[in-house]
Amino acid sequence: MSSPRYILIANPGTKRCETYRRELDAYWSARKAKPEVELVPWADVVARDGNLDDLSAFDRPAIVRMESPGKDDQVTRLLLEAGGRDDPNQPPRDWRSIELPKGLLVRPGLLYRGFCRVLRGLRQSFHARPHLNPTACPLAIAEMFDKTATTAKLHFVAGVPVPGWLQRPSNVFAEMRDVGDARGWRTVYLKLNTGSSATGIIAIHQGEGGAFHGTTTLTEIDGQFFNSRLLSHLTGAALERAVNFILSEGAFAQQGIPMAQIDGQNFDVRVVCVYGKPAATIFRLSSHPMTNLHLGGRRGDFERCRAAIPTRDWLDALDHCAEAAACFDSAIAGVDLLFERGFRSHFVLEVNAFGDFFPGWMDARGRSVHALEIEATADRLGGV
Repeated sequence: MSSPRYILIANPGTKRCETYRRELDAYWSARKAKPEVELVPWADVVARDGNLDDLSAFDRPAIVRMESPGKDDQVTRLLLEAGGRDDPNQPPRDWRSIELPKGLLVRPGLLYRGFCRVLRGLRQSFHARPHLNPTACPLAIAEMFDKTATTAKLHFVAGVPVPGWLQRPSNVFAEMRDVGDARGWRTVYLKLNTGSSATGIIAIHQGEGGAFHGTTTLTEIDGQFFNSRLLSHLTGAALERAVNFILSEGAFAQQGIPMAQIDGQNFDVRVVCVYGKPAATIFRLSSHPMTNLHLGGRRGDFERCRAAIPTRDWLDALDHCAEAAACFDSAIAGVDLLFERGFRSHFVLEVNAFGDFFPGWMDARGRSVHALEIEATADRLGGV
């Protein structure tokens, strides 16, 4: 067997990057082959706006996987700089020298604009190199990060059930009063439209008396907003400032659905689809409105959690997850699935471009999420 060749566009040393490299080695070693894996740092790609002309790693055939560009301050600076290049109205600024205290949210809307600029460049570069086999179209990654575009596509194109959402939210509190009276909404999840991992999210609740309070991952320090792993509760002026920050960076406002519960805890499901087919399901349980594992949520036992869901409802939900994943040209799509309390209905909340990182998860045959994708890609493309 010829040695398979891979290129990882990733941030060196991060858990995501190193975990995937180990998985590649393990998969091919079991088949008496040694993969050639070349790592190209995101910093090299972002600085070139995705133009690969002078990066020799891309001159030979390879399977190309793009990992998350997060967890690297220098890449964050370069993405902000790319966003500035993409927006002619941005005043000049030396983005490469800015301080980035841990958790500080610096212009997330501009950062996404820079990421899109780089992804467009990568799409052009891949198109010019038919010997490369990317596991995702860069434009699909950009679209999955855009919660408004993703939700509209799922609803209007694929007919996948999604929670209601506010079109172009601006005065969220007034809009919540309107939809609360007209449609019975009492909770809205206000999110950074292009955020991930519950970054910059507020679950805003309207009480019976009309007063608002919020549960959020945001922490305000000296007028700046930080993302935190500790949830906090906001009311009054503090809540208004947090809402205005998210609105200023591009917001997505999604109807809050009463979540189904197991053992008295809210739960949702991350359904990882590989080439459009559900391959891994991870139940996430929490007493909070957000179930993310890094926010204190916990993984639920699959058999026990699955048994709590009526079989027909479960199978219908998986079908909708597959339909959601099929909307995007990507080997991986991490679909967030929610069941309404009482299992009367289900909804797809988001689709995550990099939603396959669950260390320690194994299927019944002992395969990790990464191993499932590596195997499926090898079956499709063989050794490159």
